[in-house]
Amino acid sequence: MFPIMVDVSSEKVVIVGGGVIAYHKVENLLRFHITPHVVSPEFHPSFDKLVKEGKVILHKKEAEWSDVQDAFLLILVTNDEAVNDRLAAQAKAAGKLVVHASNPALGNAQIPAVALRGKLVLSVSTSGASPTLAKQIRNELADVYDERYEAYLDFLHDIRQFVKEHAESRADRQKWLKRAVEPIYLEQPEERERFRRELAEEFQAVK
Repeated sequence: MFPIMVDVSSEKVVIVGGGVIAYHKVENLLRFHITPHVVSPEFHPSFDKLVKEGKVILHKKEAEWSDVQDAFLLILVTNDEAVNDRLAAQAKAAGKLVVHASNPALGNAQIPAVALRGKLVLSVSTSGASPTLAKQIRNELADVYDERYEAYLDFLHDIRQFVKEHAESRADRQKWLKRAVEPIYLEQPEERERFRRELAEEFQAVK
């Protein structure tokens, strides 16, 4: 499978299934500011709080094609394999992105194990071979790339935007951007502020 980052925050995402697995899928989507539709005749009690908070839209019914035909992404997690298989086939034929949790081969997309550190997204997939191993590797990466990276990525984002706007030559842009990823700026917040001041002074002098 080809790995790609897709912004689906403004697209319709539908989960078919109302159990614990569906709930965990919803939790994952919420981290990316996605409000999913969930279709199921029954729902795990955990969904109640999400509904009250307006974080999910529930449709209490048996899933039909009409419930998912306008979805951009369809996630199938029911315990009825016949329903999962039928909707997967219909959705794929209609050009939808389809995650079939119990039989990935019948879908055309998979959701990797993910850890977030602000703008840093750590994503691990074993192509369906072992979700357990994917989670283990994800956790190991999350230990290495810890919470420090949240502020550090904000710093790098700001520096990149400033350099793109003010540095006229490619050599200048590369010089500053290469400096910004030196370990000292991850480890020492005060050095990040010193870097910001130096950068601003440099381009103020150029003007």
